[in-house]
Amino acid sequence: MRRFLVASLLLVITFGVKAAELDLIPLPVEIEQPPGQFALDTQTVIIVDGPFTNEASLLAGELQLASGNSADKNRILLTTRGADQLGDEAYRLEVNQQGVTIHALSPAGAFYGCQTLRQLIEPGTRKIPFVKIADAPRYAWRGLMLDVSRHFFDEPAIRQMIDWMADYKLNRLHLHLTDDQAWRLQIARYPKLTQAGARGDYSDTNAPPRFFTRAQMQAIIAYAARRHIVVVPEIDMPGHAGAATRALPQLDGGMNTFNPARAETYDFLQNVVLETMEIFPSPWIHLGGDEVDLTSWNQSAEVARKLQASGMKDTQQLEGGFVNRMAGFIREHGRTPAGWDEIVATKPEADTVIFWWRHNKPEMLIRALADGHPVVLTPRSPCYFDYPQDRSYPEIGWKLFNTPEAVYRGPALPPGIPPAQLKQILGVEGCVWTERIATVPYLEFMIMPRMAALAEMAWTPGERRDFAQFSTRLKPFQDQCQQLGIGYYDETNPVGSLRKARQLPAVVPKLSLSQY
Repeated sequence: MRRFLVASLLLVITFGVKAAELDLIPLPVEIEQPPGQFALDTQTVIIVDGPFTNEASLLAGELQLASGNSADKNRILLTTRGADQLGDEAYRLEVNQQGVTIHALSPAGAFYGCQTLRQLIEPGTRKIPFVKIADAPRYAWRGLMLDVSRHFFDEPAIRQMIDWMADYKLNRLHLHLTDDQAWRLQIARYPKLTQAGARGDYSDTNAPPRFFTRAQMQAIIAYAARRHIVVVPEIDMPGHAGAATRALPQLDGGMNTFNPARAETYDFLQNVVLETMEIFPSPWIHLGGDEVDLTSWNQSAEVARKLQASGMKDTQQLEGGFVNRMAGFIREHGRTPAGWDEIVATKPEADTVIFWWRHNKPEMLIRALADGHPVVLTPRSPCYFDYPQDRSYPEIGWKLFNTPEAVYRGPALPPGIPPAQLKQILGVEGCVWTERIATVPYLEFMIMPRMAALAEMAWTPGERRDFAQFSTRLKPFQDQCQQLGIGYYDETNPVGSLRKARQLPAVVPKLSLSQY
């Protein structure tokens, strides 16, 4: 019901027409607005002339319209005609007296045209302004990462997030499925991973096991795929392995790492990756590779013997060998490996996708691009949505805060990167780490409106973007979120909106760290 209300909100209320202004997010590349309106009614039909049956079905369900075979007027036409020069995610949309025409070469382009159409509907009247739109995304990778290990968010919550992503034309949902707190994906070959490894979370180490079954995850993936969102799995290694080694102590390398000196460690991870690939059709498999604590490896006689036998000089080289061995296994099975920017030091193959997250280490981005890697920009500043949005909030363990405006302006790149290397940047991703995010209302509050800001930054060319104008287009959505009780950061009432999201009493005089 909550997901339906959100979808209805975005369809009917959020993006109405205000005089000559169109409340579209993300803002299209080109807009012409001649005078006039087209009105949907019970006789309006949706016609498909191309491989767009799925897109037409979704639109028909949203607008409560029927399908038709042909009509010269009072129709919504999805067609490939005249789309030969359009890119994979591009579309053209025209509304005139005959109805609506969406030109696209691919189903993704048709879907994004339909999303724009939904936003054009005038609230209450089902009228659509005459308009001509030509549109295509700035970046191919427009992502959001959700950590479900530290605190678990179930299938309905994930579907709600997918709905929001689809509304804003985001197309990659990166799920951080495993970490020290819990293992959240059912692996049939290793039932202890979810019997023991899924127990607990960041707030309560004795919380009952919570995880996604194979069937649940496959349902999420299918739901996302209909909306042209790829669900990218992350199985963290060789660090952040505490939940796995708690369930399977024979794999323990100390300090929440896998043991790099035992063959059974690699057998286990290869089996897990194979089963993960059975569940996820994603072209990319993310293997983490960040924040590996080598203390125990440096003190281990078993690891010392491994180093001597392999001819490696130290545990850093062993870590690199571990990462590249698993990346090679992923590659051998037809998928592309990905990892956080620490793995650049391991000199992986050039096709490995690097997620640059350490904004204070621009040299990792420079090196990744120089080495030929495709890169996703996800620096903590401004892309971490677990950081506070406002200076008035108390620190919650981090030293940064990321305002919606900072997200909208996007990551700052180090100067001097050659233009040819900039083409290796696939796109951007917002990250929602959940150490201190345990409820859906607070998750909503931390995401919104930063998700919308991220989406426009990822889609719309820089010369078209203006934060003040974006804020104006966003205001109707904020008003309706407040009416429906959806968590939402309000810059005009930062403390009040935080208290609402955290479900704190209004009489609390000052927010303290303990209340986070």
